[in-house]
Amino acid sequence: MPEPEPSPADRLKDELARLAADLKAMIALRAQLARLELDAAWSQLRRLVMGLLLATILLTVGLAAAAVALAELVECTLPWTRPAWLATFATALVAGGLLVAGLVWHRFRRRFTGFQETLEELREDAAWVQEWLEGKDAG
Repeated sequence: MPEPEPSPADRLKDELARLAADLKAMIALRAQLARLELDAAWSQLRRLVMGLLLATILLTVGLAAAAVALAELVECTLPWTRPAWLATFATALVAGGLLVAGLVWHRFRRRFTGFQETLEELREDAAWVQEWLEGKDAG
């Protein structure tokens, strides 16, 4: 004797239970992905701050040396001895600071992804739910 066909209410309950389980698993996976992306973003931000701190120190020391070099140039009667070295040192520090800041910023911009993967997954999930709901309306 064949088994009786489940009622539409039973089929709907089963379908809703499967949907709830799928949504629960999807949300857990999205939360895990968001946590991983947050950890990666935090690491990249930390590197950016450390690099910018180093650049700031180099620029500050370089600007101080440039001020000393300018004072020496104004007061010095013997041209291009001590002031020339101070200016050279200041220029090297400022150039190094600008180079470090530029490299750190470029690396950060190139590697920082924020929550791109999480947002993409959420868009795909929303499209899937919309397709599922449209399929239920048609059926």
